[in-house]
Amino acid sequence: MSVLIAHGLKRHFGAHEVLRGTDLRLEPGEKVGVVGRNGGGKTTLMKVIAGLEQPDDGELILPKGVRLSYVPQRPEFEPGTIAFEHVSSGLDEVRQVREALEKTEQQLGELDGDALDAAVTRYGELNDRMEFLAGWTADQRVEQVLSGIGFPEQLWERDANTLSGGEKARVAMAAELVRRPDLLLIDEPTNHLDLDGIEWLEAYLKELPSAVLLISHDRRMLDNVVDAIVELEFGELVRYPGNFSKYLVLRAERVEAAIRAYDNQAEKLRKEEQFIKKHMGSQRTSEAKGRLKRLKRVERLERPINDVRRPILKMGEVQRSGEKLFHGEELAIGHGDKALHEGLEVRLGRGERVGLVGPNGAGKTTLLKVLAGKTAPIAGKLERGHKAVCGYYDQEQSDLDPESTPFKTIKREHPTATDEEIRSHLALFLFRGDDVDLPVGGLSGGERARLTLARLVLENPTWLALDEPTNHLDLASRTALEEMLSGYPGAMLCISHDREFLDNLCTRILELGPDGLREFKGNYTDYRNALNSEASAAAEAKAAKEKAAKEAAKKQAEKQKQAAKQQGKGGKSKGKSSGSDKGGGKSGGGKVRNPYLFKKLEEEIMKLETEKEELNTAMTTEEVYRDADKMRDCQMRLAEVERDLEDRNQAWEEWVS
Repeated sequence: MSVLIAHGLKRHFGAHEVLRGTDLRLEPGEKVGVVGRNGGGKTTLMKVIAGLEQPDDGELILPKGVRLSYVPQRPEFEPGTIAFEHVSSGLDEVRQVREALEKTEQQLGELDGDALDAAVTRYGELNDRMEFLAGWTADQRVEQVLSGIGFPEQLWERDANTLSGGEKARVAMAAELVRRPDLLLIDEPTNHLDLDGIEWLEAYLKELPSAVLLISHDRRMLDNVVDAIVELEFGELVRYPGNFSKYLVLRAERVEAAIRAYDNQAEKLRKEEQFIKKHMGSQRTSEAKGRLKRLKRVERLERPINDVRRPILKMGEVQRSGEKLFHGEELAIGHGDKALHEGLEVRLGRGERVGLVGPNGAGKTTLLKVLAGKTAPIAGKLERGHKAVCGYYDQEQSDLDPESTPFKTIKREHPTATDEEIRSHLALFLFRGDDVDLPVGGLSGGERARLTLARLVLENPTWLALDEPTNHLDLASRTALEEMLSGYPGAMLCISHDREFLDNLCTRILELGPDGLREFKGNYTDYRNALNSEASAAAEAKAAKEKAAKEAAKKQAEKQKQAAKQQGKGGKSKGKSSGSDKGGGKSGGGKVRNPYLFKKLEEEIMKLETEKEELNTAMTTEEVYRDADKMRDCQMRLAEVERDLEDRNQAWEEWVS
């Protein structure tokens, strides 16, 4: 049974028709990505499905019992909403089903006949629902999800309305992920996540049994998560099977086939019209009239619309800089006198392409601003090279004047440029006609990003400092930006959460973490592979250390056992013990009380050590670390084993001491 059926949905705003008879069907567990240019109606489609907006026409069917959740880009909360409590509310259905199960289970022993049959059926349905909700292991899910998306524990008890926009978005998303609805609508979930959070979410969505409708500009997520792509183009949805990479191939084939069919029909119609015109009134008039009748009945193909509008990004001439653009030593960065990091060393050479990654709040933007010369370091030395002219892209676009317009913005910075030159330049960034005179304060995030890029390329910098340049850009604009940067001869240092962007452009990765900067050669995939190798090596070293400790403990136990045997023989022959404890307590000289129980204790320790080693090994395998549920189960069991092992080892030490 489908979880969603939409037929003929229409939605317009004034004369602008956003949805023009849209059809969509989603099956249980299906993962579908929604793509299309910014402003094309993707969010409107989500809101109509979620019931937040009403369609002007068409039919929307949600079968009875289907639970739908919607995660907006900019959530709002009731006053007094505590973040952790809001996320915990996602378990409300789990609690309700659990109570109903307990109640039904009690009734099974009291009913008979038809009432019993009905109760058994009801119990089975509730049990199935509990399985779908993963209700038996739900108690740890709130903490798991909050930690997975990188929401700091110190914010869990905060009023949600006091959080930043990004933090609010993560709280709203966490609540719906915990809820596990039948249909999850999620709009741009990666905008406020760091790379670890994005990869965690990706793995979580893949394993989620819910159907998912996902708007995203993250190409890697659309490749790894979805089963199909629907493209919203000029108000109509076109569905493609497979992930984003397959969509690009199929879309190109579809457009090419449509253009070919249109051209072939147009050529046939042209020839028919020529024949009719030539022979009407001649000896072949009857044939011409017959052809005219058939021609009028032909269903004319519409000219295919291939929306290839995207910015044409080109950098101007770039001066040749020195070999070294900058070199920072013993840098301390932070806010005011409070240092986030100290003792940092970082360098950038001519033509290098470097990605700067790390968790949210690590200080990446602070470091980039220091290196770009926007702020000063708290301490340390920052030496700049010959002709090191930096072009800085601010993800917040904080230096844009909201009262200005795109035209005035460029004119103010380049007063000698003619009006035609400015308009031609802005047209490359999709500001055409009256768009150049729109107030900057009223522009969308994507439009403001394009305006910032339009300013940046006119600076002719010898190196670029880019802070999340792909945020707010649609897929076409991201591709155009990558093409521009791939042909840019200068150097680049960029912060980005777009893994495809980092893979396609970077040859070195800098990771900023609690312990400072670490350097990795290669692109983002190389960096992740290096981290995975480190984790595997650390797990192997830990397992080897624990195995050695277990062997040492085993040898020590054997020595203690032998000593106890020897002392027991000595006591019998001499008719006395080497120590006395009238209460039957500890014996001196290593004598073991109750050897049978002592042997059982040692066997338990060895069994727990073996299980611990197996769990540590399992968590390094791809099957487990890519499966959020399996990883969680391993971690929970490992914690239990370590706790039991600590108790048994303490008992062993007390026994033989």
